[in-house]
Amino acid sequence: MKAYKLRIWGIVQGVGFRPFIYRLAKSLNLRGWILNSTGSVQILIQGEEKDLEKFMELLLKEAPPLSRIEGIEKEEIEVEEISDFKILESKEDIGFNFISPDIAICEDCLREMRDPKDRRYNYPFINCTNCGPRYTIIEDLPYDRDKTTMKIFEMCEECYKEYHDPSSRRFHAQPISCYNCGPQIWIYGEESKDLFKRISEYLKEGKILAIKGIGGFHLACDATQDDTVRKLRERKKRPSKPFALMMKDIETIKEYCFVSEEEEKILKSKQSPIVLLRIKDLKDISPLVAPGNNYLGVMLPYAPYHHLIFDHFKKPLIMTSGNLSDEPIVKDNEEAMERLKNIADIFVFHNREIKHRIDDSVVFVENKEVQIIRRARGYAPDPVKIPIKLKPTLALGGELKNTFSLGKENYVFMSPHIGDLKDKETLEVYEETIQEYIRLFKIEPEILVHDLHPQYLSTDLAQRFKKYMEVRAIQHHKAHFYSLLLDREITEDIICFTFDGTGYGEDGKVWGGEVFVGNIEEIKRVAHFKYFPIVGGDIAIENPRKIALSYIIKNFPEDTDKILPNIDELEKNVTKILLEREENVFYTSSCGRIFDLVSALLGIRERIDYEGQAAIELEMHAMESKEESYYPFRLVENEILEIDILPSIEKIIKEKNKKDKRDIARKFHNTVSQIIIALSEIFREEYKINKIGFSGGVFQNRLLLETTIPILKERKFEVYTHQKVPTNDGGISLGQMIMGYK
Repeated sequence: MKAYKLRIWGIVQGVGFRPFIYRLAKSLNLRGWILNSTGSVQILIQGEEKDLEKFMELLLKEAPPLSRIEGIEKEEIEVEEISDFKILESKEDIGFNFISPDIAICEDCLREMRDPKDRRYNYPFINCTNCGPRYTIIEDLPYDRDKTTMKIFEMCEECYKEYHDPSSRRFHAQPISCYNCGPQIWIYGEESKDLFKRISEYLKEGKILAIKGIGGFHLACDATQDDTVRKLRERKKRPSKPFALMMKDIETIKEYCFVSEEEEKILKSKQSPIVLLRIKDLKDISPLVAPGNNYLGVMLPYAPYHHLIFDHFKKPLIMTSGNLSDEPIVKDNEEAMERLKNIADIFVFHNREIKHRIDDSVVFVENKEVQIIRRARGYAPDPVKIPIKLKPTLALGGELKNTFSLGKENYVFMSPHIGDLKDKETLEVYEETIQEYIRLFKIEPEILVHDLHPQYLSTDLAQRFKKYMEVRAIQHHKAHFYSLLLDREITEDIICFTFDGTGYGEDGKVWGGEVFVGNIEEIKRVAHFKYFPIVGGDIAIENPRKIALSYIIKNFPEDTDKILPNIDELEKNVTKILLEREENVFYTSSCGRIFDLVSALLGIRERIDYEGQAAIELEMHAMESKEESYYPFRLVENEILEIDILPSIEKIIKEKNKKDKRDIARKFHNTVSQIIIALSEIFREEYKINKIGFSGGVFQNRLLLETTIPILKERKFEVYTHQKVPTNDGGISLGQMIMGYK
């Protein structure tokens, strides 16, 4: 007879881990106990040695599907007088926590919800230990019902029995409930016997509904009605950015989109994100859903009430975040009535409080690998394991697509997508979420890291904390570099291309087309796109034609009228004067701005409504072409190698009125690809490095990945893209954590 004390940490709370251990111990005739502590699960287990060995083997092999064991401490102790195996009450403890993300409804619950004989038939809040809300309802840890927003719902007799029955899937399922004792859902201002049929009727009538979900409100409407979609765009102040869709089932999705094996797998996964899929045939979907785009962002129903809506409504639904553009998602009923009153016609509420707001995640699949664009529901707050040890560190992220990260030792807890840090409301949610993370994960930061940009709101926030902790800054693109290394656990040397729109540089210029060589210990900037001037600050970024005008006046002053005949004379003159005086001018190496420049030159997009629009529409045009050639470019030997695309722009100007703009767009993409390949060869030779990495928003461009990665692999390079965090600015808070490296 032997006895062991085990401490297991990872995602082991809220995922059916205690019931699993209980049943496993009983099946092997072992005795002892299990309890949740603040940062782990603790087990005392005793019995015959062969049974204990079997226990350890099955613990690792058959752990619940939503659990993730990060480590086990095992200590042999004296055998005690224990006659049974029990689940004990949770206790407070030291150590930081792991929290399970919210998970889509499982097949078992879906089957029960569909069974007229089941007591939870059509119950919109059905869940078990394998699915349902987690992060969004947790108030504190250890994870027990009295520390969730479900504490106000007293279990009925039948739920209480299931909760305490080791053979039940709902044994210690904290959100357990049913019609008799759980949350309720209703349409504001009316009583309806058949709620979901009524919702369907409103959708068919062209109404816009604000529906409270798992992590916040969705704005839902019929995606096939032009007038309704137009109305939603006007009210939400979202002129052309694509809307996300939800469709009844995978068969419906396949009617509208091409779906690969990998895409189907991720659509049906427990994370159930929005997946960007190539359009096969829009059929009855309004072209206003995703104007100028070859892709639809589509998800399957993931909450029970989504399935109940689709019982009555068969068409594709717009399911977009319940907010005004760029504001945080709304999570509370009263907040929705106030902030969405000018958008929604109908409000659908429920009374399960959302403790932590969270948006839908967005991903795409390229080269058979999942790339995350927005990391939120289903993924956050799952920790990112990294190959270095950190002091307790808080990294504030960037301005656009903001996330922050909280880290200690080998783990980083990245926040869900928060949004663009440009207004008071978003900043309030940002600060509130930071405080919640520090409290929940029990990590008190000693180091605070922020972006180098002096005017970011996050930089202002960092300065306020200088009295309390060490504050450090890191350059934006270096954070991208480290983000990739930590994401992919790379400790060796790598050549990394960090291409995006904007990042304040160490020389005071605006970086955005950078190449670095290095590793976790040391980094060197070895190349960048040649700086070019842009007149007009942030306003120019929203007006690609201003970028084009600045570039043309600087490089082709005599031919400006011929190249850009439709630009106002006053605008040309003002731009020329400001360039000559170097007033209101910034110099940039931004690859993203070069995409904007080409898009404007070709007349594809001269003014943008959302970030990246000009580049996205340029990519969509390029995808329509089979052109294989590319434009000339120069690599200029300086202290840092300069990539000069002036020869490319000269050729584009000559061809733009003679050739199909789709072919020009494709040739430009091929050129960027060739630049990457040429530099990879040069730096492999110079630094004897075979690893190539991509980070930055430009690498959300699927065509660029599709044309570049296979060639690099053919030439025997190892190529790394992001896997666990976004390549865009939503991933830089992970890279900023390097400043907390011990």
